[in-house]
Amino acid sequence: RGLGDVYKRQSIYIMKKIYNILALAAVTTGLSSCVNNWLDQTPSNGTPTSSAITNYNDARTAMYGMYDGLQGNSTYTQYYAARMFYYGDVRGDDMQARTQGMRTSSCYEMRYTADDAPNMWNIQYNVIRRANRLIEAVDNKTITDAENFQTELANIYNQAKVIRALVHFDLVKVYGMPYTYDEGASLGVPFVDKPLDRDAQPGRDKVADVYAKVVADLNNAIDSEALTVSKKAGEKQGYIDLWAAKALLCRVYLYMNKNQEAFDLAKEIINDSPYKLWTPEQYAEAWDKQDPNHTKEMIFELINNGSDDWADREGIGYLLNEQGYADAICTKSFVDMLQTDPADVRNEVVLPAMYDKDLKKAYGENPIFINKFPLGALGDMRLANLPILRLSEVYLNAAEAAAKLGGAAKAEGIKYLNDLLDKRTKTPTAKVSNAIADDEFLSKVLIERRKELVGEGQRFFDAMRNNETIVRYSSEENQGWHYSLLKESQSFDRTYTKALLPIPVSETNANPTLKAQQNPGY
Repeated sequence: RGLGDVYKRQSIYIMKKIYNILALAAVTTGLSSCVNNWLDQTPSNGTPTSSAITNYNDARTAMYGMYDGLQGNSTYTQYYAARMFYYGDVRGDDMQARTQGMRTSSCYEMRYTADDAPNMWNIQYNVIRRANRLIEAVDNKTITDAENFQTELANIYNQAKVIRALVHFDLVKVYGMPYTYDEGASLGVPFVDKPLDRDAQPGRDKVADVYAKVVADLNNAIDSEALTVSKKAGEKQGYIDLWAAKALLCRVYLYMNKNQEAFDLAKEIINDSPYKLWTPEQYAEAWDKQDPNHTKEMIFELINNGSDDWADREGIGYLLNEQGYADAICTKSFVDMLQTDPADVRNEVVLPAMYDKDLKKAYGENPIFINKFPLGALGDMRLANLPILRLSEVYLNAAEAAAKLGGAAKAEGIKYLNDLLDKRTKTPTAKVSNAIADDEFLSKVLIERRKELVGEGQRFFDAMRNNETIVRYSSEENQGWHYSLLKESQSFDRTYTKALLPIPVSETNANPTLKAQQNPGY
């Protein structure tokens, strides 16, 4: 590109930064008089009060605001715009912050205290409030033209229930012990199922109770028969349909160790949904949203159509790209594991440094950058969509649940894993034999989860729910590309204090109930 284009892009960026600073100042001023600001957010920019959803157009606008909140923007990147992805990756053993001072460094290093920990609370409860406003408007019959839009409103209503379930599920993963730790007996997060008064001070529900309510929301939405049943992949791209609700419930069941339920749902999605796995020839290019095969496997993703949606240079695409901030990279141990099968097409979405001389000098030809949020045909990684639920995960859910069930389910699980491997590698020995031992089969499935879902924010949570030990490095000899970490953060399991985030100090200061329920060690 010419210098004129560079100057133009820089000027636009500077103007956007000025606008964001002014907007943030206005927001900060507006919130300074509030205590629990996560309880006092409006459902969208177009619906300013609790009584504003009075017609179908209001409801539709509020729905757009709800989805927008899932991502955030260049100011609020604490959810799927960036943090939910890198939180689930750099806290594991397959990805890391490249060096100190990166945006992902705090999550990776795990040096934080209650005063300066990453925040994964306020924005999430903001989204829940938006969903609850929609649900309340339908329940209270405040929508005056509801008779004319019964089908549409029922669909929006149940999408809101699924979103409410998704956000509570994410929150309880971040702030509560895994369900499998003690069958959900420990403290989770407040489950908020209605708009609360500004001075409300709810306490934390038990993990089991949060999960029960998440499952209830998802089953209610699924059983309502109001969600769109997409007949072709991508038909409701960017929105929750029946298959997305079922895929999310499948994931939730797996986290609860309800393996029969997870297995049955996974089979239904694989057999009956319009989604299909990408072929080996399609895999690398299909991450580009402009590719004709992109939606073939994407059950639910958040869409970035332009600067009104994206998180700009703070979004996950920019953080993971060498031509962006080159913030987080794959670990050497992960790269070594992936390269044990050179024929695996997943090697094609991990790229070496190609532009920066210092990076090329440091890492040589080693692939380090995840390319699941590519520049693509549009030439801008900030426009990449954000994958939340993919069919490949459903195949892996089926295989993992079957491995844990054993018996008759095992053979079906092996078939599902081999079906996935058929689409990922040409190496015959990569497939699993029916004679494989139960524990070896489960280990194989968990390794394939790491290979398949790297960069999608799942590794840390998978390790915690399965009671695995995260090993970054144990000595200088196997330190790889990791920089110096606290001894206790080099290798840890789910009992490590920093495995859970602290409830933000702003909330514990405002709410004595939450202050008394702060996570141990903070």
